[in-house]
Amino acid sequence: MEQKQRDHLPERYELIGGVIYDMTPSPSTTHQRVSSHLHAKLWYFLQGKPCEVFTAPYDVYLIDDVDEWVIPDLSVICDPSKIQEKGCVGAPDLVVEILSKSTAAKDRRVKLKLYRTAGVKEYWIVDPYGQTVEVYEFGENMLSLPEVYGVDDVMKVGLFEDLEITVSEIFAS
Repeated sequence: MEQKQRDHLPERYELIGGVIYDMTPSPSTTHQRVSSHLHAKLWYFLQGKPCEVFTAPYDVYLIDDVDEWVIPDLSVICDPSKIQEKGCVGAPDLVVEILSKSTAAKDRRVKLKLYRTAGVKEYWIVDPYGQTVEVYEFGENMLSLPEVYGVDDVMKVGLFEDLEITVSEIFAS
């Protein structure tokens, strides 16, 4: 998209299937706190491993050479060739979206379908208000139901068999 066309658009937005999604207002304190907790847990776990975790705003171009991108809250990328200066080019291995009132429907419908078909291996929908994490593992069975974890649970991460996250720690104040 040319700069002239971008001038009238919101400062932060995603372009999915030719539809512009405004990403304002900025995330709430609760959203940022949850994002920080998850980022820290993933960052520490990934030390010495080939994967990297990136926080928003970090553009993800799911399909190379297509003028379409998303800005997930967290992206874990294990293929270093996908990490470029403009962002991730290709599907991340793990994507995390933290729900807000203004993005919940898009994250549960539009992005769920997009990530499933683009080749993301694992997708988490984190609900800071309901204090749940829905974990979708995409593979052969593209229609599998998510594993839903609550604050009393220990979440198993399918992408990394030796990583478990205590859900209550994600939502701690």
